[in-house]
Amino acid sequence: MTTQRIEGLPTALEQLTPEWLTGALSQRCGDVEVRGVEITDVIWGTATKVFVGADYARRGNGEPPEALCVKGGFDDAMRSVAGLGYRVEARFYRDLAPAFGDSVPRCWYAHEDEPGNQGLVIIDDLRAAGATFGRPQATYTVDQVAGGLEALAAWHGESWDRTGVGGFEWLTVGSQLFRPVVQGFLRPEHWDEYMTREQTRSFDAELRDRERVATAVDRLWERDDAGVLSISHGDPHTGNVYSFDDGALRFLDWQTTCLAPWADDVAYFLVGVLDVEERRAREQELLGHYLAALSATGAPAPGFDDAWLAYRQHHLHGLMFALCPPEMQPPEVCTLMGDRYATAAIDHETLAAMAA
Repeated sequence: MTTQRIEGLPTALEQLTPEWLTGALSQRCGDVEVRGVEITDVIWGTATKVFVGADYARRGNGEPPEALCVKGGFDDAMRSVAGLGYRVEARFYRDLAPAFGDSVPRCWYAHEDEPGNQGLVIIDDLRAAGATFGRPQATYTVDQVAGGLEALAAWHGESWDRTGVGGFEWLTVGSQLFRPVVQGFLRPEHWDEYMTREQTRSFDAELRDRERVATAVDRLWERDDAGVLSISHGDPHTGNVYSFDDGALRFLDWQTTCLAPWADDVAYFLVGVLDVEERRAREQELLGHYLAALSATGAPAPGFDDAWLAYRQHHLHGLMFALCPPEMQPPEVCTLMGDRYATAAIDHETLAAMAA
């Protein structure tokens, strides 16, 4: 895919014209002409997903489907807050996704406009392709979770210690989108309010100690940043997975792509995708499965004891789910996910593990 950056990307739905879509798709696909565009649905959120039907005058075999999704910032207020995320996602699809195979959506266009604080990608309309989207209430088999961990291991191994596709200069150490959000969650006024909400019902006395949690987060980031880093999704919770008839879990929403230790993605994904009892029964087996998959990539996977300690420490990331405001995640989702991550942090004595 071309790495050319195009200025002046659309920021309004009416700008998604046949002419613009023709030019965008031609960047990768060559001789393509779109004669008509129908917006079939719009999902407004942190990033706007615009579903379009493209009427082609011409296209080659294996070229873009009629059902497409244009994703980026089409809300001025959200773009002022999350524009960096849109640009990071465009960089991911431009530079990294080709190495990730079918574990991510098929992309036809990915560009950013830094002055306009905009990034756009055109991917398949996964709904039209028959995808099932993840949600916390869904039940996943151990085999599905193991397959998801294999996908994580593949991209961690492909970029181990900033090698291969992990060497792009735009990759930051830690997500520049996520870390400021966490710092906001840890402010006394936000923290104190959310300790009274249902979302934090599973927090014990230690987890309710804001200063202790904040100190642990700072210590974790300091250790993480000095360690071995690989490409990280940054937010691989169940709402950011999808599957087709084969049941294999694939990953979308790459706005928090960054460099981070393997354990951040693994702990966040594994604890969030399983209910508490299933996680307790199978997590050591699944962690071992991940380590074997990582080793198979040629990366020097850590031994199990070191990996288990890192896994225990990285539940701090998931705890933040319980502190999400409703404009980021529905309260019922935050409560369910907060239960899972808080219970894991208590089970594994995460705060004590940070002293190890």
